[in-house]
Amino acid sequence: MLHRRVFSEHLRGESWIADAGLRPGCYAVLSSIDALQPASQAQISADRGLDPSDVVGIVDTLERAGFVARARDTTDRRKYSLTLTPEGERALERLNVVATRVEDVIVGPLNGRDRASFERVLRRLVQGHSEPGRNGRKS
Repeated sequence: MLHRRVFSEHLRGESWIADAGLRPGCYAVLSSIDALQPASQAQISADRGLDPSDVVGIVDTLERAGFVARARDTTDRRKYSLTLTPEGERALERLNVVATRVEDVIVGPLNGRDRASFERVLRRLVQGHSEPGRNGRKS
């Protein structure tokens, strides 16, 4: 909740975001497309834990902004392959700068050693929850 609030506050300070019509979730979807491209909408939904209908709406927004190219998948005409456009790559770079500032605000109260410990534990939590067949608990 804290991250969402601080990130939203920082995004409101970026006029280009409003000009592009971006909305919550766009950064996450851009990041997933960048990591998985070409990516299907179903892959993005699974990667981010978003409802597929929400992904469609976000991709529509990103496509209108000129940040994402959507083309029929060459192996399955029912699917779309998503890639970032050059404009999308630049937008993602700008959003990454905002995300770094947000991270600095959120972990700002921690000293260097505490921040390193926090990041190590957080990585371990994420890994534990992303391993197939794991629910975050040791057997």
